[in-house]
Amino acid sequence: MDDRDRTADRVADAGSAALAPLLEAFSPMMLHVHRASGAVVGRRNELDAIRQEIATAGAGRLLGLTVEGEPGIGKTRLLLAAGEIATEAGFTTIAVTADEEFRGPFLLARSIVGCPDALASARSPETADALARCLDAMSGQDDPGLATLPPDRRLLRTFDLGAVAFRALAKEQPLAVLIDDLQWADDDSLRLIRYVVRSNGASPIFLMFSIRPEELARVTEAVNLMADMDRIGLLRRVKVNRLTQTETGELLNQVLGGPVDARGVAVMHAQAEGVPFIVEEMAQAYRDGGMVQEIDKTWRLAANAERLVPSAVRTLISRRAAHLPEETTALLADAAVLGRHFSLKDLREIELRVGDHDVEPEALARALEPAVTAGLLAEHPEVSAADYSFQHEQVRDFAAATLTPVRRRAIHSAIVTLLLSGEPSPASLPLLAYHAKEAGDAAVCVRFSVEASRNALAANAPEEVLRVVELALPSAATSRERLDLLEARDQALDMLRRPSDRLEGLAELAALAEALGDSHLELDVRLRRAAALRVAEEGDRAVELAREVRALAVSRQDRSAELAACMELGQDLLRATAGEAYVPAGREVDLDGAEEAFRRATELAHELGDEPTLAAALRETGVVLTGRVRLWFVEQVQTGAHLPIAQRVAAGEVLEDILPELPIAPIVFESTGLFQQALELFEHLGDRRGAMASIIAMAYLKWAPDIHLGSGAARHIEEIRRLTSRMKAFTNESERAAFEAQM
Repeated sequence: MDDRDRTADRVADAGSAALAPLLEAFSPMMLHVHRASGAVVGRRNELDAIRQEIATAGAGRLLGLTVEGEPGIGKTRLLLAAGEIATEAGFTTIAVTADEEFRGPFLLARSIVGCPDALASARSPETADALARCLDAMSGQDDPGLATLPPDRRLLRTFDLGAVAFRALAKEQPLAVLIDDLQWADDDSLRLIRYVVRSNGASPIFLMFSIRPEELARVTEAVNLMADMDRIGLLRRVKVNRLTQTETGELLNQVLGGPVDARGVAVMHAQAEGVPFIVEEMAQAYRDGGMVQEIDKTWRLAANAERLVPSAVRTLISRRAAHLPEETTALLADAAVLGRHFSLKDLREIELRVGDHDVEPEALARALEPAVTAGLLAEHPEVSAADYSFQHEQVRDFAAATLTPVRRRAIHSAIVTLLLSGEPSPASLPLLAYHAKEAGDAAVCVRFSVEASRNALAANAPEEVLRVVELALPSAATSRERLDLLEARDQALDMLRRPSDRLEGLAELAALAEALGDSHLELDVRLRRAAALRVAEEGDRAVELAREVRALAVSRQDRSAELAACMELGQDLLRATAGEAYVPAGREVDLDGAEEAFRRATELAHELGDEPTLAAALRETGVVLTGRVRLWFVEQVQTGAHLPIAQRVAAGEVLEDILPELPIAPIVFESTGLFQQALELFEHLGDRRGAMASIIAMAYLKWAPDIHLGSGAARHIEEIRRLTSRMKAFTNESERAAFEAQM
C-alpha cells in the first residue's frame, strides 16, 4: 500500500467513527463536473471571460471570478462548463455547492478538501498529509496535544492548515475550485477561503463562485471575501442576463433535439421571459403534454396551447417562498393583484381599504425585504414609478394563487375604487375594465372597455382592442354594448389584415343586426364582409356584394349607406384599400367603374358633410386618373409614339415643360388638383397617414413619367421611398404611444 492509499484510509476513518458520516455528507454537496452538462446557450461572453481567467491563473496567480444573477438564470451550468474548461487545461477541478438549509462548521471547506478529486490529485506524501491534517483540524480531530490552545489560536491553526492544503494541491498541478451558491456557505468556510486568498496569491489557483447578489449582500463573511478579492485586484465579476428570443430558440433546439418554429419560440420565450431554467422545463412540459409536436422535422406549438407552469418551476418558486414570514407572504399576494409592477403607495391604499388599517410605506418596505432577498421581488430605484416588480410573471401568479376568492375580489374592488377616485385617464381604462371584471362589476367593466377600445383604435393599437373586447364581450348586457364591442373588434381585425377571423366575427355582428331589425346596420355588415373578401383577394365576390348593397341603399334612400357602398365598390374594383394604391395598372383593374363609384362618393360626402370620407374619395379619384395617365404612357411606348418625347428630353428639354402639350395633360392637372384638395382636408382633420398617402400619390403622378422617360429616375425613386418610410413611421409612432400609455 502506497502513501496515498494510507492517507485515503486515514481520511476515511481518521481514527474516529464520527468522521465517516461527515464524509458521506460531502457527496450531495459535490457538483459532478464530469457529467454531460450540455452546451451553454447564449453565453459566449461569459465563457470567454472564464477561459481568460483560467489561462491567467494557470500561469501562476490566484484569481477569482463570480457569475451573478437570479435563480434559474444558468449560473450552475456556467460553473459546470468552467469545470470542463479547467479540466481540459490541466487543472485539478473541484466543484461543490453550498446548501440553503444544510449548514455546519467548515462544512463547505471539508467538502472541498475531502472530495475524491482532491484526494486523487494528491500524488506526493506531503500533499496527502496536508489534506489529512487539514481535514482533521476542521473535523475536531486535531493533535490532542493542541487541545489546550485558546479557541482563536486553534481557529487560526485550522486556517493555516487549509492554506497549506490548497497550496500543496496547486503545487501538484493548477487548482480550480468552483462553488455554487456561495451565499449559503457557512461562515467558517468563508473565512478559510478568505485566508487562502490572502496566503496563496502566487499559487496557480482559480476560484469561481456563483452567487445571488441580493442574498449575498446580507452575508457579512461573503461580502468581506468579495471585498478583499476586489480590493487586491483578484476578482472579476460577471452578471448573467436573461436569454434573448434568438438564444431561447437555440436552447429549445437543444432541449427538443430539433428546430422550433418561430411562433413556438416567440410564445415560449414570452412565457419563460428568457429564464433558461423555465425555458427548459416549459419545453419538456409542453412536449410531455403533446402541446408541441415534431412535424416535418420542426417542432410546432399547438394552436390552442395554453400558458403552462411546469411542476419544477412551481417547486422552485414554492421553495423560495417557503422561508418568508407570514406577513411578507400575505403582502406579496395582495401586491400580485396590483400587477407585475407596483408602488408602495398603491399597496398601502389597498391594505387600508381591504384590511381597515393604516400601514406606513416604510413598514411595508421592511415587510417586503425578505421577498427581495429571496429573489422573488426586484426593488427599483427612486426614479422609477414602481417601487417593486415581481422577478417573473409566474412568481406573481404563484403569489396571487394563495389568496382566497373573497379577498381577491375585495382587492380588485378596492383597485377599481382607487382608479375611480378621480377622472380616470385614457391610459388606465383597460386596467380599470380588467379589475372591474375580476371584482364582479360587469357594468363598469363593459363601460370602460368600450371607451378603451375607441382610444386604442384611434391610437392604431388593434391588438389592445382585441384584448379589451375579449375581456368585456361576455359581460355585455345590452345590444348597444355588444354592438360597440363587436364593431371595435371588426375594425381591429381589419387593421391587422386578418380577413378569415374578420369574416367569422362578422357572422355574430350580422346575427345581432337581424335581431335588432336594423336595416342600416345590416347593410353595413355586408359592406364589412365585402372589405374582408377584398383583403382575402376574393375581389369578384367583393364587387358583387358591394353592388348589391349599393342598389339596396339607393332603393331605401339610405344615402349614408350608399356613400359607404360606393367607397367599398371603388376599392373592390381597384383591388386595393383606400390610401394604399398609387398607380393602378389600367389593364388589370376596372378604372371606369372605380372612377364612377368614387365620383358618386364625392358627391354624397359633400351632401352629407362627411369630411373624412370626402378626403378619401378625392384621393382615390385622383389615383384612378393617375392610372389613366399610366395607361396612356404604356400605349405610347408599345406603339413607339414615345420616341419623339424621349428625343426632346435627351436634347435637354424638361419633361414637365413638355407635358402641357400632351393629350393627357387635362387628366394630369385634374388629378393634381384632386390630390391637393384631399391633402388639405386630411391636414385639416389631423390625419397624418391620409396626408402622407396623398403626398406620395402626388409624387408618383409628378415623377413617374420622368422615371421612365427622363433623367432623374434614381433621385425620384429614393424620394418616394423616403416618403413611404415616413408614412410607415407614423403608424409605428402611434403604436408605440399606445403601448407606453398602456404600460
